[in-house]
Amino acid sequence: MPTTIKDIAKVAGVSVGTVDRALNNRGRIKPEVAENIKKIAAELNYRTNTVAKSLAIRNKNLKIAVVLHIQHNDFYDEVIKGIKQAEEEIQDFGISIDIFGCPDFNAVEQLKLINHAISDGAHAIVIAPINDQLITNRLKELNELSFPVIFLANLLHEIPSFSSISCDYYRSGRIAGRLMNLLSGNKGQMLAFLPSFSMLGNQKRMEGLRDYLNQSEQGIQLKEIIELTNDNLTDYCTVLEKLKGSPSVKYVLYCGSAKAGLQAIKDCGRKIISVFYDFALPTQEALIDGRIAAAILQDPEIQGYQSIMTLFNFFTSNKIPEKQILIPSRIVVKECVD
Repeated sequence: MPTTIKDIAKVAGVSVGTVDRALNNRGRIKPEVAENIKKIAAELNYRTNTVAKSLAIRNKNLKIAVVLHIQHNDFYDEVIKGIKQAEEEIQDFGISIDIFGCPDFNAVEQLKLINHAISDGAHAIVIAPINDQLITNRLKELNELSFPVIFLANLLHEIPSFSSISCDYYRSGRIAGRLMNLLSGNKGQMLAFLPSFSMLGNQKRMEGLRDYLNQSEQGIQLKEIIELTNDNLTDYCTVLEKLKGSPSVKYVLYCGSAKAGLQAIKDCGRKIISVFYDFALPTQEALIDGRIAAAILQDPEIQGYQSIMTLFNFFTSNKIPEKQILIPSRIVVKECVD
């Protein structure tokens, strides 16, 4: 994580204002104190160009609005952790962050949140965009106005953005296909339970999964991909009903509420070999005690953190980000976990 002036102040035992004055050679400060601060800054690899502009940035009272597409979700709880970590690191620069949770997959409400953020004075938006014409039209307008919008943990087809930060969803689907083949010995049947199909990233994941399995001459049979709702009780009932109605299925790929999925698999009454996406605490526990075979991590906390820091670097250093920043997916098995 990048060093902040707060970090330097803590190590040096001085105030943030003293660090700012020392690194910018202004104001009265003892030479030995200034020298010590500069030495600490160098040791911590501090980027002094951000300090030089810190006061100017602080006076602008910049606002970043984070607009999500759902509420109360394992993956996005981790995303928010990353956002809050970044917020803590940049708080000395006077940049505020507002996080808005949208009723699940409701494009009308997400559009209202976008417009509210702008009318409330937001200087940039980080958004998990719903793949709906209402949203795409509005984001096109903002792009034409050169308003910075970062797509977070999701994509929109051919819709320009300031930058997008996500995993490679298509590759993630192919990774899942390969992993399910390995676990099954290239035989048997599987069900895949994946989040809302209204999100383009999830569509790409499905495409990658299907493509990999279709290209395999021999392999596990994908019986069905079932859409989850982000409602724990509904998703529990859906998974349990599908498993009870498909007694030949021995393998499950699951991306949703870990608690709902784990309970449904337990209650179906037979041995299921499963792979879960991401690493919520219930998933970690299930991996350790053997209830699931593996997890595919998409590092949501890093995605949330990087979305804010990308805008911070733009505001403080005028650094234009890459148009697409991909976070690698990782496979974790029991032996990887302490």
